[in-house]
Amino acid sequence: MRTFLRFLFTTVRGLFTILGIVAGLAAAAIVFVLITGGPDVGEPVVLEPKGEVGPFIDVDLAPGAGTEVGAVFEAWLSPQQEGEEETDIPPGAPEQFLSTEGPQVPREDRPARGHGTLAFNRELSRAYVQLELSGLDPDEIVLAHLHCGKPGQLGPIAVDFGATGDLAEYFADGVLSYEITNDDVAAASHVHGIADYGTAGCPILLAVPGDRHRTVAGLHTIATEGELYFNIHTTTHTFYGDIRGQLHEVSDTRRAEFGLD
Repeated sequence: MRTFLRFLFTTVRGLFTILGIVAGLAAAAIVFVLITGGPDVGEPVVLEPKGEVGPFIDVDLAPGAGTEVGAVFEAWLSPQQEGEEETDIPPGAPEQFLSTEGPQVPREDRPARGHGTLAFNRELSRAYVQLELSGLDPDEIVLAHLHCGKPGQLGPIAVDFGATGDLAEYFADGVLSYEITNDDVAAASHVHGIADYGTAGCPILLAVPGDRHRTVAGLHTIATEGELYFNIHTTTHTFYGDIRGQLHEVSDTRRAEFGLD
């Protein structure tokens, strides 16, 4: 009985302590409002009419030029950019991401390679992929994505190239040529189940669950942060992928080689 009373007393005391902290915070908030006046909830501020001003920079504005090529990113794909071996797949991984054939080949022994570019137009309404692969049988490609993530990090899907067509046909000539629109980005962010919370769509802010990039402009932001990469998944290397390539913005010299300004 004595032990129970001691437990009850401790619990009640703890509860009052918590209530005291909450009351203290509330009192501090009230004092802050009294001192500062709180938010302005009075009459709206009415601004005086304002005329236009002359241009401050010498530039020929060209709204129609928004469809021209803007930022360009480039990646060379290799097995060595994968963070883990296929044998390191964690227990309980979703079945749809598991390899259907074997044996798995260590990264150092895989012959597959790739080289790709990702070009955004200036108005960020479209992005264009050119991705060439070698040492891979197109019929063995089961998934091909743009992912968001730092080098070596297994990140969620930003664009699923296989969502709109047959990957074997896309890569039949060894090269994927693909136009990305807002619909492609939004489709990859759509959550169907629990597993998709970690694999579908790129977070805008990690602190806001479910808030994901759904536009080409958002894709451009991820790319400029150096956190966008190609990943090609095959029947024998499905979970982590067979080859991967982190995208980096090209230099002015490289742009000149591409024939860009």
